[in-house]
Amino acid sequence: MIAGFLVVLSFIPLGIEPLTELYFENHAGLRANIFHSTLYNFSFTIHNLEYQGMAYNYTVGAFDVEGNLIKAIDRGRITLGNNESRTLFEEYNLAKGFGRARVEVLIEKDDLGVVPEFKTKLWWPDPNYPTKIDIHFWVDEVVPVTITRI
Repeated sequence: MIAGFLVVLSFIPLGIEPLTELYFENHAGLRANIFHSTLYNFSFTIHNLEYQGMAYNYTVGAFDVEGNLIKAIDRGRITLGNNESRTLFEEYNLAKGFGRARVEVLIEKDDLGVVPEFKTKLWWPDPNYPTKIDIHFWVDEVVPVTITRI
């Protein structure tokens, strides 16, 4: 009986929780107030901790307060091995009259159809496992004061 228990126990992957980290570099330096038609930048990092190679489709965009796309900033696809990361640099400017906008980075995970070794053991998928991850920050338009003479 103990031998059977030990055999079953050897098939349980211990301490494996696959995840992907997505974060802004220098998040404290992200602009909250911007002038229209002025170029700004930020960078974000994707860190693969999925215990397997993964591809990530990413999109970067600016949205108004209702969630409508104001400007598509960037999109692409990168492939990372386990425990690899990549930092991506983005530049953007927004047209006059945007008011308030949410600058969002969205990634979608693609496991490339490969089944890692830990999933061949007694493994069941987590129903809360995210296949999409997003991060964002808000910017407000600075409208310069104009003086009109009458």
